[in-house]
Amino acid sequence: MKSHNPRNAYPVEYVAINVLTVNATAGVLNGLLDEVDYLKAIKMAKPDHSGHKHCLHLYDAFIARSYHGPHMCLVTNVLGGNMINLRRLQANGRDAFPVALSKRIIKQTLLALDYLHRECDLVHTGKSSSSHLYQNEAITRFLKESPSAIYEPRIEPDLSPDPIITVKSQPLPNFGLRPDASNLDVCLIDYGHATPAKKHLLEQVQPVLLRAPEVILGHPWSTPIDIWSVGCLVFEYLIGVALFQIYESSSVSLDDVHLQRILEHIGPFPSSFLQACQRRTDFLDEQGSLIRVKKLFPRTIEECMNHYAILDEKDIPVAAAFIRRCLTIDPGARPTALELLGDEWLKGA
Repeated sequence: MKSHNPRNAYPVEYVAINVLTVNATAGVLNGLLDEVDYLKAIKMAKPDHSGHKHCLHLYDAFIARSYHGPHMCLVTNVLGGNMINLRRLQANGRDAFPVALSKRIIKQTLLALDYLHRECDLVHTGKSSSSHLYQNEAITRFLKESPSAIYEPRIEPDLSPDPIITVKSQPLPNFGLRPDASNLDVCLIDYGHATPAKKHLLEQVQPVLLRAPEVILGHPWSTPIDIWSVGCLVFEYLIGVALFQIYESSSVSLDDVHLQRILEHIGPFPSSFLQACQRRTDFLDEQGSLIRVKKLFPRTIEECMNHYAILDEKDIPVAAAFIRRCLTIDPGARPTALELLGDEWLKGA
Protein backbone atom coordinates (compact mmCIF):
# COMPACT_ATOMS: atom_id res chain seq x y z
CA MET A 1 0.00 0.00 0.00
CA LYS A 2 1.08 3.60 -0.49
CA SER A 3 2.50 4.88 2.75
CA HIS A 4 0.36 7.27 4.76
CA ASN A 5 1.22 8.01 8.36
CA PRO A 6 -0.31 11.04 10.10
CA ARG A 7 2.13 10.66 13.00
CA ASN A 8 5.41 10.80 11.08
CA ALA A 9 6.12 10.24 7.41
CA TYR A 10 7.80 6.96 6.49
CA PRO A 11 11.11 7.25 4.63
CA VAL A 12 9.74 5.39 1.58
CA GLU A 13 6.83 5.91 -0.78
CA TYR A 14 5.34 2.42 -0.38
CA VAL A 15 5.19 0.15 2.65
CA ALA A 16 3.93 -3.33 3.53
CA ILE A 17 1.72 -4.01 6.56
CA ASN A 18 1.82 -7.37 8.31
CA VAL A 19 -1.35 -7.75 10.40
CA LEU A 20 -0.86 -10.27 13.21
CA THR A 21 -3.68 -12.50 14.37
CA VAL A 22 -5.40 -11.79 17.67
CA ASN A 23 -3.58 -14.76 19.24
CA ALA A 24 -0.16 -13.64 17.97
CA THR A 25 -0.92 -10.10 19.15
CA ALA A 26 -1.72 -11.44 22.62
CA GLY A 27 1.67 -13.15 22.63
CA VAL A 28 3.39 -9.87 21.79
CA LEU A 29 1.45 -7.85 24.36
CA ASN A 30 2.09 -10.45 27.08
CA GLY A 31 5.82 -10.58 26.40
CA LEU A 32 5.79 -14.11 24.96
CA LEU A 33 6.79 -13.14 21.42
CA ASP A 34 9.80 -10.88 21.01
CA GLU A 35 9.87 -10.32 17.25
CA VAL A 36 8.70 -6.71 17.47
CA ASP A 37 11.38 -5.87 20.04
CA TYR A 38 14.03 -7.54 17.87
CA LEU A 39 12.89 -5.62 14.78
CA LYS A 40 13.12 -2.37 16.73
CA ALA A 41 16.64 -3.28 17.87
CA ILE A 42 17.64 -4.16 14.30
CA LYS A 43 16.34 -0.82 13.09
CA MET A 44 18.29 1.21 15.63
CA ALA A 45 21.51 -0.70 16.41
CA LYS A 46 23.81 0.71 13.73
CA PRO A 47 22.00 1.91 10.59
CA ASP A 48 25.24 2.77 8.78
CA HIS A 49 26.44 -0.86 8.90
CA SER A 50 26.53 -2.37 5.39
CA GLY A 51 24.34 -5.27 6.56
CA HIS A 52 21.54 -3.03 7.88
CA LYS A 53 19.89 -2.65 4.47
CA HIS A 54 19.76 -6.44 4.08
CA CYS A 55 17.59 -6.86 7.19
CA LEU A 56 13.86 -6.22 7.31
CA HIS A 57 13.10 -2.58 8.13
CA LEU A 58 10.41 -1.90 10.71
CA TYR A 59 9.00 1.58 10.12
CA ASP A 60 6.13 1.46 12.57
CA ALA A 61 4.12 -0.81 14.88
CA PHE A 62 0.60 -0.03 16.01
CA ILE A 63 -2.58 -1.71 17.27
CA ALA A 64 -5.73 -1.94 15.13
CA ARG A 65 -8.98 -2.90 16.83
CA SER A 66 -11.46 -5.38 15.38
CA TYR A 67 -14.59 -7.23 16.41
CA HIS A 68 -12.41 -10.15 17.55
CA GLY A 69 -9.83 -8.10 19.43
CA PRO A 70 -6.60 -6.15 18.88
CA HIS A 71 -4.25 -6.79 15.97
CA MET A 72 -0.60 -5.76 16.05
CA CYS A 73 0.30 -4.21 12.69
CA LEU A 74 3.93 -4.10 11.55
CA VAL A 75 4.85 -1.59 8.86
CA THR A 76 7.91 -2.67 6.86
CA ASN A 77 9.58 -2.20 3.51
CA VAL A 78 7.97 -3.81 0.46
CA LEU A 79 9.70 -6.96 -0.78
CA GLY A 80 9.38 -9.37 -3.67
CA GLY A 81 9.46 -13.16 -3.74
CA ASN A 82 11.71 -15.49 -1.78
CA MET A 83 14.66 -17.52 -2.98
CA ILE A 84 12.52 -20.63 -3.50
CA ASN A 85 10.37 -18.78 -6.04
CA LEU A 86 13.41 -17.21 -7.65
CA ARG A 87 15.16 -20.58 -8.00
CA ARG A 88 12.15 -22.00 -9.84
CA LEU A 89 12.51 -19.30 -12.48
CA GLN A 90 16.05 -20.27 -13.40
CA ALA A 91 16.62 -21.45 -16.96
CA ASN A 92 18.61 -24.56 -15.98
CA GLY A 93 15.47 -26.41 -14.91
CA ARG A 94 17.17 -27.66 -11.72
CA ASP A 95 16.11 -24.99 -9.22
CA ALA A 96 19.73 -23.90 -9.05
CA PHE A 97 21.20 -20.41 -9.28
CA PRO A 98 24.14 -19.45 -11.52
CA VAL A 99 27.39 -19.14 -9.59
CA ALA A 100 27.50 -15.33 -9.78
CA LEU A 101 23.95 -15.00 -8.45
CA SER A 102 24.63 -17.50 -5.64
CA LYS A 103 27.66 -15.50 -4.59
CA ARG A 104 25.70 -12.24 -4.53
CA ILE A 105 22.92 -13.77 -2.42
CA ILE A 106 25.36 -15.35 0.04
CA LYS A 107 27.49 -12.21 0.36
CA GLN A 108 24.43 -10.10 1.19
CA THR A 109 23.21 -12.77 3.60
CA LEU A 110 26.55 -12.69 5.41
CA LEU A 111 26.40 -8.89 5.61
CA ALA A 112 22.97 -9.21 7.24
CA LEU A 113 24.24 -11.87 9.66
CA ASP A 114 27.32 -9.85 10.56
CA TYR A 115 24.99 -7.00 11.48
CA LEU A 116 22.69 -9.27 13.49
CA HIS A 117 25.51 -11.05 15.29
CA ARG A 118 27.90 -8.21 16.09
CA GLU A 119 25.67 -5.14 16.31
CA CYS A 120 22.33 -6.60 17.46
CA ASP A 121 23.61 -9.58 19.48
CA LEU A 122 21.00 -11.85 17.88
CA VAL A 123 20.94 -15.34 16.37
CA HIS A 124 18.48 -15.65 13.50
CA THR A 125 18.05 -19.47 13.92
CA GLY A 126 15.37 -19.76 11.21
CA LYS A 127 17.31 -18.88 8.11
CA SER A 128 16.24 -20.75 4.95
CA SER A 129 15.44 -20.11 1.29
CA SER A 130 12.03 -18.81 2.33
CA SER A 131 13.47 -16.26 4.78
CA HIS A 132 15.42 -14.46 2.05
CA LEU A 133 13.32 -12.08 -0.05
CA TYR A 134 14.58 -9.94 -2.87
CA GLN A 135 14.02 -6.29 -3.56
CA ASN A 136 14.82 -4.10 -6.55
CA GLU A 137 13.71 -0.88 -8.19
CA ALA A 138 11.12 -2.68 -10.35
CA ILE A 139 8.86 -3.25 -7.33
CA THR A 140 8.32 0.47 -6.66
CA ARG A 141 7.77 1.10 -10.38
CA PHE A 142 5.14 -1.66 -10.52
CA LEU A 143 3.30 -0.29 -7.47
CA LYS A 144 3.12 3.14 -9.06
CA GLU A 145 1.68 1.68 -12.26
CA SER A 146 -0.74 -0.73 -10.50
CA PRO A 147 -2.68 1.09 -7.75
CA SER A 148 -4.51 -1.00 -5.18
CA ALA A 149 -8.09 -2.07 -5.94
CA ILE A 150 -11.00 -2.81 -3.59
CA TYR A 151 -14.18 -4.89 -3.67
CA GLU A 152 -17.64 -3.39 -3.22
CA PRO A 153 -18.05 -2.39 0.45
CA ARG A 154 -19.72 -5.04 2.63
CA ILE A 155 -22.35 -4.32 5.25
CA GLU A 156 -21.87 -6.60 8.27
CA PRO A 157 -23.50 -4.97 11.35
CA ASP A 158 -22.31 -7.81 13.61
CA LEU A 159 -18.70 -7.05 12.70
CA SER A 160 -18.64 -3.30 12.17
CA PRO A 161 -21.05 -0.36 12.26
CA ASP A 162 -19.29 1.00 9.18
CA PRO A 163 -19.07 -0.50 5.67
CA ILE A 164 -16.21 -3.00 5.47
CA ILE A 165 -13.66 -2.13 2.80
CA THR A 166 -11.86 -5.24 1.49
CA VAL A 167 -8.71 -4.76 -0.56
CA LYS A 168 -8.23 -7.12 -3.51
CA SER A 169 -5.25 -9.46 -3.48
CA GLN A 170 -2.77 -8.28 -6.11
CA PRO A 171 0.36 -10.46 -5.78
CA LEU A 172 3.56 -8.91 -7.00
CA PRO A 173 4.85 -10.53 -10.20
CA ASN A 174 8.27 -12.14 -10.34
CA PHE A 175 10.51 -9.39 -11.60
CA GLY A 176 13.34 -10.32 -13.88
CA LEU A 177 16.94 -9.80 -12.90
CA ARG A 178 19.70 -8.35 -14.99
CA PRO A 179 22.10 -10.98 -16.35
CA ASP A 180 24.72 -9.97 -13.78
CA ALA A 181 22.10 -9.82 -10.97
CA SER A 182 23.28 -6.29 -10.19
CA ASN A 183 19.71 -5.18 -9.41
CA LEU A 184 19.17 -7.90 -6.79
CA ASP A 185 19.16 -6.95 -3.12
CA VAL A 186 18.48 -9.69 -0.60
CA CYS A 187 16.55 -8.96 2.59
CA LEU A 188 16.60 -11.33 5.56
CA ILE A 189 13.17 -11.63 7.21
CA ASP A 190 11.40 -13.92 9.72
CA TYR A 191 12.69 -12.92 13.15
CA GLY A 192 9.96 -14.77 15.02
CA HIS A 193 12.44 -17.46 16.08
CA ALA A 194 15.40 -15.14 16.62
CA THR A 195 17.02 -15.25 20.04
CA PRO A 196 19.68 -13.33 21.99
CA ALA A 197 23.18 -14.59 21.26
CA LYS A 198 23.82 -15.89 24.77
CA LYS A 199 24.76 -19.59 24.87
CA HIS A 200 21.81 -21.93 24.46
CA LEU A 201 21.73 -25.66 24.98
CA LEU A 202 18.63 -27.79 24.62
CA GLU A 203 16.36 -25.74 22.36
CA GLN A 204 15.72 -27.44 19.01
CA VAL A 205 15.96 -24.62 16.49
CA GLN A 206 16.63 -24.23 12.74
CA PRO A 207 14.96 -25.92 9.76
CA VAL A 208 15.83 -29.62 9.91
CA LEU A 209 17.99 -29.80 6.77
CA LEU A 210 19.98 -26.73 7.87
CA ARG A 211 20.38 -27.76 11.52
CA ALA A 212 23.88 -27.52 13.00
CA PRO A 213 25.39 -30.54 14.79
CA GLU A 214 25.59 -28.67 18.11
CA VAL A 215 21.81 -28.23 18.08
CA ILE A 216 21.23 -31.94 17.40
CA LEU A 217 23.72 -33.10 20.03
CA GLY A 218 22.93 -30.66 22.83
CA HIS A 219 26.15 -28.64 22.68
CA PRO A 220 25.96 -24.96 23.71
CA TRP A 221 25.01 -22.99 20.60
CA SER A 222 24.92 -19.36 19.53
CA THR A 223 25.62 -17.31 16.38
CA PRO A 224 27.72 -20.05 14.66
CA ILE A 225 24.55 -22.04 13.92
CA ASP A 226 23.57 -19.35 11.40
CA ILE A 227 26.90 -19.89 9.64
CA TRP A 228 26.24 -23.63 9.39
CA SER A 229 22.92 -22.83 7.68
CA VAL A 230 24.75 -20.60 5.19
CA GLY A 231 27.01 -23.49 4.18
CA CYS A 232 23.98 -25.71 3.56
CA LEU A 233 22.29 -22.98 1.53
CA VAL A 234 25.34 -22.45 -0.70
CA PHE A 235 25.15 -26.08 -1.84
CA GLU A 236 21.37 -25.81 -2.28
CA TYR A 237 21.63 -22.62 -4.34
CA LEU A 238 24.39 -23.96 -6.59
CA ILE A 239 23.05 -27.50 -7.10
CA GLY A 240 19.30 -27.21 -6.54
CA VAL A 241 19.02 -29.92 -3.85
CA ALA A 242 19.91 -30.19 -0.18
CA LEU A 243 23.41 -31.35 0.73
CA PHE A 244 22.24 -33.59 3.56
CA GLN A 245 19.73 -36.07 2.14
CA ILE A 246 17.95 -37.51 5.18
CA TYR A 247 15.09 -39.88 5.93
CA GLU A 248 13.71 -41.81 8.87
CA SER A 249 12.57 -45.39 9.37
CA SER A 250 11.54 -47.75 12.15
CA SER A 251 15.20 -48.23 13.11
CA VAL A 252 16.75 -44.79 12.58
CA SER A 253 15.52 -41.25 13.26
CA LEU A 254 16.01 -38.12 11.17
CA ASP A 255 18.71 -37.04 13.61
CA ASP A 256 20.52 -40.40 13.27
CA VAL A 257 20.66 -40.04 9.50
CA HIS A 258 21.53 -36.34 9.67
CA LEU A 259 24.55 -37.14 11.85
CA GLN A 260 25.42 -39.95 9.45
CA ARG A 261 25.48 -37.52 6.53
CA ILE A 262 27.62 -35.05 8.46
CA LEU A 263 30.13 -37.82 9.19
CA GLU A 264 30.09 -38.95 5.55
CA HIS A 265 30.49 -35.49 3.95
CA ILE A 266 32.40 -33.48 6.56
CA GLY A 267 34.30 -35.92 8.76
CA PRO A 268 34.45 -37.18 12.35
CA PHE A 269 33.26 -35.19 15.35
CA PRO A 270 36.18 -33.79 17.38
CA SER A 271 36.42 -35.44 20.80
CA SER A 272 36.59 -32.02 22.53
CA PHE A 273 33.32 -31.11 20.83
CA LEU A 274 31.61 -34.35 21.84
CA GLN A 275 32.64 -33.96 25.47
CA ALA A 276 30.43 -30.87 25.71
CA CYS A 277 27.38 -32.53 24.04
CA GLN A 278 24.64 -33.45 26.49
CA ARG A 279 22.90 -35.69 23.95
CA ARG A 280 26.02 -37.50 22.82
CA THR A 281 25.05 -40.87 24.34
CA ASP A 282 21.65 -40.72 22.61
CA PHE A 283 23.38 -41.15 19.24
CA LEU A 284 27.04 -42.11 19.67
CA ASP A 285 29.05 -44.73 21.52
CA GLU A 286 32.27 -44.13 23.47
CA GLN A 287 34.32 -44.28 20.26
CA GLY A 288 32.19 -41.60 18.58
CA SER A 289 30.50 -44.08 16.22
CA LEU A 290 26.78 -43.91 15.55
CA ILE A 291 24.78 -46.38 17.61
CA ARG A 292 22.01 -47.13 15.12
CA VAL A 293 23.83 -46.56 11.81
CA LYS A 294 26.36 -49.30 11.18
CA LYS A 295 27.80 -48.41 7.79
CA LEU A 296 28.95 -45.10 6.37
CA PHE A 297 29.39 -44.19 2.70
CA PRO A 298 31.90 -41.29 2.72
CA ARG A 299 31.63 -38.81 -0.12
CA THR A 300 33.27 -35.39 -0.21
CA ILE A 301 31.40 -32.19 -0.99
CA GLU A 302 33.28 -32.06 -4.31
CA GLU A 303 32.03 -35.54 -5.17
CA CYS A 304 28.48 -34.55 -4.24
CA MET A 305 28.70 -31.54 -6.56
CA ASN A 306 30.15 -33.58 -9.41
CA HIS A 307 27.36 -36.12 -9.03
CA TYR A 308 24.72 -33.63 -10.20
CA ALA A 309 26.81 -32.40 -13.19
CA ILE A 310 25.56 -28.81 -12.95
CA LEU A 311 28.68 -26.76 -12.21
CA ASP A 312 31.74 -26.36 -14.40
CA GLU A 313 34.62 -28.33 -12.92
CA LYS A 314 36.61 -25.12 -12.39
CA ASP A 315 33.88 -23.74 -10.09
CA ILE A 316 33.71 -26.73 -7.77
CA PRO A 317 36.93 -26.67 -5.67
CA VAL A 318 36.66 -23.10 -4.36
CA ALA A 319 32.90 -23.39 -3.76
CA ALA A 320 33.37 -26.67 -1.90
CA ALA A 321 36.15 -25.11 0.19
CA PHE A 322 33.82 -22.25 1.17
CA ILE A 323 31.04 -24.67 2.12
CA ARG A 324 33.49 -26.73 4.17
CA ARG A 325 34.53 -23.62 6.11
CA CYS A 326 30.90 -22.88 6.95
CA LEU A 327 30.38 -26.52 7.98
CA THR A 328 33.23 -26.65 10.47
CA ILE A 329 31.86 -29.08 13.05
CA ASP A 330 33.28 -27.42 16.16
CA PRO A 331 31.32 -24.15 16.52
CA GLY A 332 34.25 -22.59 18.35
CA ALA A 333 36.40 -23.01 15.23
CA ARG A 334 33.68 -22.09 12.71
CA PRO A 335 34.42 -18.75 10.99
CA THR A 336 32.24 -15.73 11.65
CA ALA A 337 30.19 -13.95 9.01
CA LEU A 338 32.78 -11.17 8.91
CA GLU A 339 35.60 -13.65 8.35
CA LEU A 340 33.71 -15.40 5.56
CA LEU A 341 33.11 -12.11 3.75
CA GLY A 342 36.83 -12.12 2.97
CA ASP A 343 36.79 -15.62 1.51
CA GLU A 344 38.25 -16.19 -1.94
CA TRP A 345 34.97 -17.60 -3.26
CA LEU A 346 33.18 -14.28 -2.67
CA LYS A 347 35.74 -12.11 -4.46
CA GLY A 348 33.99 -9.97 -7.03
CA ALA A 349 30.50 -10.80 -5.74
